[in-house]
Parts: sequence; C-alpha cells; structure tokens
Amino acid sequence: MDKTINQTVQLTFDQAIKHHKENDLNEAKNLYLKVIEIDRNHEDAHNNLGIIFSNSGDLEKAKSCYEKALTINPKNFNAYNNIGNIFKELGDIENAINNYEKAIQFNQKHLHAYNNLGLIFYDLGEYVKAIYNFKEAVKIDQKNIDSINGLSSSLELFEPTKKLEDYGINFKNIFLFLLKNNNIDHSIFSNKIIQFFFLNNEELEIIINSNNPLLSINLINDFMKEEIFHLVIQKSLVLNKSIEKLITKLRCEILFKLDDSNKDSLKEYYDFIISLAEQNWLNEYVYVETQEELNQVAKLKEKVEKNENINEIEIAVLGSYVPLNRSEMIVKKLLNYKSSCVLFNDLIDLQIKEPLKEKELKRSLTSLDEIIDPVSKKVREQYEENPYPRWRYTKRYIPNNFCNRLNNQIKPNKITYDKKLDAPNILIAGCGTGSHPISATRYKNANILGVDLSLASLGYAKRKVNELHHENINFLHADILQLKKLNKKFDVIESSGVIHHMKDPIEGLKILLEILEPHGYLRLGLYSELARQNVVKARKFIKDNNYKNNIRDIKIFRKAIIDNDGDKLLNTLTQSEDFYSTSAVRDLLFHVQEHRFTIPQISEILINFKLEFLGFDIPNPSIKSEYSKIFPNDKKNILLENWHQFEIDNPETFGAMYQFWVKKS
Repeated sequence: MDKTINQTVQLTFDQAIKHHKENDLNEAKNLYLKVIEIDRNHEDAHNNLGIIFSNSGDLEKAKSCYEKALTINPKNFNAYNNIGNIFKELGDIENAINNYEKAIQFNQKHLHAYNNLGLIFYDLGEYVKAIYNFKEAVKIDQKNIDSINGLSSSLELFEPTKKLEDYGINFKNIFLFLLKNNNIDHSIFSNKIIQFFFLNNEELEIIINSNNPLLSINLINDFMKEEIFHLVIQKSLVLNKSIEKLITKLRCEILFKLDDSNKDSLKEYYDFIISLAEQNWLNEYVYVETQEELNQVAKLKEKVEKNENINEIEIAVLGSYVPLNRSEMIVKKLLNYKSSCVLFNDLIDLQIKEPLKEKELKRSLTSLDEIIDPVSKKVREQYEENPYPRWRYTKRYIPNNFCNRLNNQIKPNKITYDKKLDAPNILIAGCGTGSHPISATRYKNANILGVDLSLASLGYAKRKVNELHHENINFLHADILQLKKLNKKFDVIESSGVIHHMKDPIEGLKILLEILEPHGYLRLGLYSELARQNVVKARKFIKDNNYKNNIRDIKIFRKAIIDNDGDKLLNTLTQSEDFYSTSAVRDLLFHVQEHRFTIPQISEILINFKLEFLGFDIPNPSIKSEYSKIFPNDKKNILLENWHQFEIDNPETFGAMYQFWVKKS
C-alpha cells in the first residue's frame, strides 16, 4: 500500500474514531466501512465496526466483524474480549469465558477482560473466581470504578467453605484497600470484615459475654490498635450485635478511665476513641447506656464546656455518647480549632461543621407548596428529626446508557435500545439523604431531580451532592401528592420505599404515572407482606410493651431484642441493617404509616394501570439463578404467578423490599 493510500486510511480511521466517541454512530459506521473498502485487512476498523453493530443489537454482524479482525490478527486481544461479550449476550458462557481468557493471554493487563470475567463469575455465584479477577483488574488500575464495585459486591456475597488462607488470596489487604477508598459504599462488605476477622475469637467472646460492666482494656490491647477495625467503625455502621456489645463495653470502660489515675494510658488508644465517636455519630447514638454512664457523661460534658483548654481525648469520648453539635459552647470552641491529628479534625467536620452546612443548605432549598396532607406531615416530622439514612460514603459510577443499565438490572429480560433515553429526565420521588439520586448518575447524560418531604434530609443530600460535585442533580422540597404542579413529565421515575408510607399508596402511584412520559420507565420499591412477618411481630411487641417513638424507648426496645434468645422471629431483626441506627429502627419498626403488599396484589395493580412488568431488581444473582432452575420455561423471569410461588417457598427473598421495573403503556 503506497504512502498516499496509507495516509487516507489513517485520516479516515481517525475521523471514524472521533465520530464514534461523539456517539455519532451512523457516520462512524460509514467511515469504518470506507476504511475497510480501501484496506480490507484493517483489523481495528473491523473490530470497531463490530462494537457499533453490537451496541445496536445486531449481534451476528458484530460477531462476524470480530471474527474478521481475528482472522487478520489471531492475537487481537480486543477482538477476543469483544467476541466474549457477544457470547455472553447469547448465553454461551463457556465460549465467553474462553475468549476473555484469550484476551488476557495476549494482553496480561487487559482491564476489561478481567472485569468481564469477574462479572461472569459473579453472576454464576463463583465469588472466589470473581474476587480474583476483580482483584487483578484493580492491580492494573486502582481507580477503576467498575473493578472496585465488582470487588466489593463479590466480597459481600462470598461465604467461605474453608479457611481464608486456603484460598490463596490476601483478603485482609483487599479489605484495607477498599476501606481506604472513599468512592464506594463500605457498608456493603463491612459485616464480612467483622465475620472474617473478629468473630469466633475466643478472647473476644469471653469479653463480649462477660457480665462485668468494666473490662480491662489491656485484655484486648492488640484488637483496639487494629487498623482494619478502626476503619470499619469509622466508615460504616457496625451491623453485628456481638460487636455492638463489645463496643458498648469498651466505650463504658474508656469513659470511666478518664477519672482514673492512669487516664494517660488512654493516649495509646486515641485513634480508637475517635473511631468510637464516629461510629456512634453514624448509628445516631442508638447504643443503650447505664444510669451510671449517663451521670458520668453529664459531668464530662460540663467539664469540657467549662475547660478553657481543649482536651481532645475527653472531647472524643464525649462525642461517642452525645453529638458534639448539641452544645453551643463546644461548637464555638471547636469550630475554628485545628488539631495536629487529622482524625480529630475529621471528627470536628463530622459532628460540627457538616451539620452546620446542612442547616445552611436547607435554607437555600425551594419548596413546591405547603405540605398539608395529615399523614405526609407526620411522616415529614419523623424524617426531620432523624434524616434517613445517615451515611458517609457511597458508590461512584461510570455512566452508561440507560437501556444498558436497565437491562443489567432486569436480566435475563431486556429492553431494546431507545435513543430518546440517551439523555433521560429522571425523578427520584422520595430521595431521602441523597444516596438514591447519586446512584442515578449511573445513567449517562441524566438530568436528575430529587424530591422529598423532609428539609433535613434534603439538606444532608445537598451537602453530599456538592461534596461529590454532581452538577446534574437538583432537589425540591415537596410531597408526591403535589407533583402535578411541576407541569413536567419524566422519562424515568424511581420511588423506592416511599409510597407504602403514604395514606393511600395507589393515589401516590397514580400521580407518579401521570407525570411519567408515555412508554416511560418506573422503578418501585414496596414492602413484602411475607418477608416482613418479623416486623409485624415486632410492632405488636412494641405496642404490648408501650414503647414510644423516642430515642430512649428505641434503645430499651433494641436491648430487649438483643438479649432475647427465645423468639426466633424477633431474633431475625438483628440480621437487618436497619436495626443498627436510630433513624433506621424508626423507619423499620416505629414508622407512623406502613402498607405491605403481596405479589398477587402487585400484579393486580399493574393490570389496572396497564403497566408492563419488566423484572425484579435483585442484587444477589443466586436468587434469579435458583428461580430459573425451578421455572425454566420463564426465560425472562417475569411471570408474577411463578414469583409468588417462589416467595411462598422462600419468604426471605424480598426481605429488603420488592424492587421492580415497569413500563408505562
């Protein structure tokens, strides 16, 4: 090929790449074809043309293009990876794996091939293999969000059948890496860390189960200095009743040691004490205290307020029992204080500066109208007092086309590509403290509006969104019942765990559908009647014991459940994430309004509103895998009568909620 032709080919190929990146796929396709017309052995043009055919759903043409690229160059690792994607899409998992492995064979730093293998093994429930491949991907790029999210999700579901060291994977180093990364939700795997490294420890078990209210810190000296434990309790809720007992006892010991002649010995536990304060801020001081502790805390608070000098250990201990921002004197003292200890400065940010910022942001929010519905007003009051959920870190996402993201949630069902959804207008109806609208940034070019009853929740949400620099998320203070006043329709609406708290959920749904575009998509989260029998029983227990919806009674109630060994159904409450913070317990068990549903009821609602059921969004792939084994004829996993039977046989399936997608006719 002469020099002039070569230049023409390169120029045309470069133009094709440019249009491809700009999502001008028709022009890119035409230019790739022009390249091939001039140089039929241009492997990259064949490969990239295959990507365009694949994105448009023409898998056979895509496969043919990749095969042509491999004919030209049998070592084209990108073509192997891409043809692996085709086989995966066609359900030929064995060939998909083989092609991903060939991609790695010819390029041992092929990030996408490792990620794709990780995803396949994750879907197959082979979590050790998934962890290995995501780990290898992270070694290539420590900032790759897909690799990090895949690694954390795989660890969440991994249940060891042998000793950790026998897997040939350094789990502790992986967990430390993830804990130090603030672009993920640490709560996903925090319980696994506790399970792997801190349970089944004889020494700890003795201390946890001891009736002695005061323990010798020296007994667990090494444990209190363990970096991995510090990080866990700093960054996410402790979701284990045994470790809660341990933390509660340690907190008590440290409190009383402040008056001890050996109080200087607490300096070596400084980091741990700050971690305790951060954990108790996150759980909203849900741990029960003795009267002796309360008396001692009152004395400590008075001392800290009056003392001209700042004693950081005393302040951190106080912050592990009561929020520091509740004292104007302490706020004034610490607002502009700078410690030489980064952790202490973080504590000041967490308990003083961030709440002040939220108050400021609350005042800047727009309200659609005055909230007048009586039930809505009661629900609002609950979340004004306790914004739900309180969180520090959440997942970051690489934005992808809405259709691709939706198909990943409803698989094995799938929708066809719809160009109008390349830049969807999305409403999060009941956005809480912001993690839900932030999760919607996974949709490429999305314009997101978060709506909530609670100004306190929205202030929290606005602060987090500002910190993460999401410029495509806006907030509005409003009741769902008012949303027709927006005079706007949305392509996508997500409302998870919201309308079942309304006086009339059907009325709420009706309004959401009125502001949803024709052929728009709706994701709903509703409580399951079958899965919440423990909640029903707990509500009766609460009523029978006359527990009120206040922090004191919530603490007493929780202690009763933790100490209870006789009632298996009530014991299951301690397995719920929502058992481990004040706002979550309120939401789970003390809510002013709750409706529960069955799958037949949901089916009837969908029929009445002419909604097409697209599938359940279930994060654990083993559930759909098990369903498919029992109901092999339901290839799309969308027959609700089958799911009803599946739930009867497996009542814990929808413990978190029914999360599902529908399409408006």
